[in-house]
Amino acid sequence: MKFFQQSFLRITNDLKKAFVKLLVFDMGHVFIDFEWMAICEGFCDHAGISFTDFKPILKHLASLGYERGNISTEHFVRELSDRLNKPLTIDEFSRIWNLTFRENLEMATLLENLKAQCPLYLLSNTNENHYSFLQSNFNVARHFDELILSYEIGAQKPEHKIYAEVLKRSGLPGTEIAFFDDLATNIEAAKSAGIENSFLFTGIDDLKKDLLTLGINF
Repeated sequence: MKFFQQSFLRITNDLKKAFVKLLVFDMGHVFIDFEWMAICEGFCDHAGISFTDFKPILKHLASLGYERGNISTEHFVRELSDRLNKPLTIDEFSRIWNLTFRENLEMATLLENLKAQCPLYLLSNTNENHYSFLQSNFNVARHFDELILSYEIGAQKPEHKIYAEVLKRSGLPGTEIAFFDDLATNIEAAKSAGIENSFLFTGIDDLKKDLLTLGINF
């Protein structure tokens, strides 16, 4: 009985592997870690204000569409400086804005191993300044065959347009793509866009389990 169960599992995994031809990964809190509150506190300290005072500023900044590429970094910094009522240079802004970024080395190693087996895409909500810093310091692009970045596409997760870009660039049906993201809303949106094999990222151990269900070894 055990032999037949093992054989069935192996055949099932082989079939899944035949259908999954592309792995797509989010970036923040997947293989790049950071603490958003520490960044907010950096701006609060710069301006001498409380986080409560900073909340409406954050709301205004979110409305500007920086991660959609609607405005430049220079424009974004001017808006932030005006709202803080204290000037920020681009260098001062960049230092605080990228304060806590670091690479998850265990995930980086896993991505390198996966890339040897099949194409990898990056699908990230990010902005010009963040991505420039991450690429300069960690060479995040080395893992991926395609970079689908919100500020370049003019859309961000969970909008349908950014998932459609994955399908367009890959030329694959959604059934042959697996997607991993740390936000449930983004996973549900990906499934709605036809990427059925979409998994909530909660850590590297669960990711490995999800990969094994797809028949992908590492």
